[in-house]
Amino acid sequence: MITLTSRARPVHWSLLLATALAVTLFLYFIDEGRYSLQGLLTWGNTIAMGVYLLGMMLGLFLVSRLFATRHPSPARTVLVLLLGTALGFLLGLLLMLGVGVLQLLG
Repeated sequence: MITLTSRARPVHWSLLLATALAVTLFLYFIDEGRYSLQGLLTWGNTIAMGVYLLGMMLGLFLVSRLFATRHPSPARTVLVLLLGTALGFLLGLLLMLGVGVLQLLG
């Protein structure tokens, strides 16, 4: 009798990184009602978007690891991207809030 076990196969890291970057740039695009990417490469904006990107990547990679043992399918990929983006957005906001609290304390 042969027993088949499936290995954990998370969503590929390049898709997660591209999604995190696209969502972060979209958040910058709609921020403050300017609807442009003008001023993206200033120091302050780069640091803020880096914090959001870090949170977004963390959320996407965490959800990808949680769903890694599920059968690979397009539905799983969409679910990972949606849940990971929502979790990443919350983590990015919490990281930004943490930076703000550290500024107040220091």
